[in-house]
Amino acid sequence: MSLLLSLHTQRGDFQLNVDTAIPSTGITAICGPSGSGKTSLLRCIAGLDCAPGGMVQFAGDDWQTQKNFVRCEKRGVGLVFQDAQLFPHLSVVANLRYAQKRQFRAAGPSLKEVCAWLQITPLLNRSVDKLSGGERKRIAIARALLRHPQLLLMDEPLSGLHDAARDEMMDVLQSLPQHLSLPIIYVSHSFHEVSRLADHVVLLEKGQLIAEGGLVELSSRLDLPLSRQQDAGAVLNATLFGHDNEYQLSTLQLSSKHQLSINQISAVSGQQLRLFVAARDISISLEAPVQSSILNILSCTIDTIDGEATQNTSMKPHVTVRLSVGEQYLLARITRKSRDRLNLKVGQQVFAQIKTVALVNEYGVAS
Repeated sequence: MSLLLSLHTQRGDFQLNVDTAIPSTGITAICGPSGSGKTSLLRCIAGLDCAPGGMVQFAGDDWQTQKNFVRCEKRGVGLVFQDAQLFPHLSVVANLRYAQKRQFRAAGPSLKEVCAWLQITPLLNRSVDKLSGGERKRIAIARALLRHPQLLLMDEPLSGLHDAARDEMMDVLQSLPQHLSLPIIYVSHSFHEVSRLADHVVLLEKGQLIAEGGLVELSSRLDLPLSRQQDAGAVLNATLFGHDNEYQLSTLQLSSKHQLSINQISAVSGQQLRLFVAARDISISLEAPVQSSILNILSCTIDTIDGEATQNTSMKPHVTVRLSVGEQYLLARITRKSRDRLNLKVGQQVFAQIKTVALVNEYGVAS
């Protein structure tokens, strides 16, 4: 059963208007810039706030109707905030035991299982004030899971972490759906996080739902703000074709005519994978380069050039070009001068030179 939402509320000048059905499996990202209403929506789902006249229904249970409002503690929702909110006077294991005593339901993972998934077993006897920022985040997630919720809500849980710690945490979060059938709603303004973690995306802007759907589809749409972020790029589906053991490379199949090489991975032939290719890591050539150190050069067709029909195009130093690769798309961010020098047009056959290809769960670079 989906999470059904119909929320319309106003606070001061801000209006939240969301009508949607969020899948009850996998990770759904609520994405958008600061002030777009991500946290407001999450608080309404949690039962921390009430949108008068709104509707929230999960797995057939009415959490909010015009006549009824189920409070947060009765919804069986696990909450993880930006601030870990651990009890400073308790040890790590005492924080976790506190959550265990307040379980929403009997069925759920054990303390040992949760600690193994989140890699926190060595931390159990530590004081909270002896934890790093990343360790505190993991304890907060463990505490939420040990309450055995039916839905896990996470509000920018990686904020404040440096890049290495954030990547480690994303690896941990990415593995959770393998252990739990628990639906997760993940709030973030970072497309880098969303591209690594999410299956489904709900995109907000100024309190309005402007798009929703699968990550692969939304990532390459030039009419959405995702394509204008600094870390914009396209998410693609691929199949492992095989391995080149001599050069320690793996070949991925995008379509019957398109393949990519990455550093060798442990996947098996035929395995389905998801890739991320950053727009800034693609250059465009009119002819296939004959002598180049870049391995990944794909024949593409220009599908769209961002801003081509707007009056302000001439003021932009860069443009984003959407390239069709079979039935999927790449994004290339190039200078406006390069677009004009190459005289790029929609429908034109070109070659995309891809410097870096990233797997969702591990990175492989072939250049």
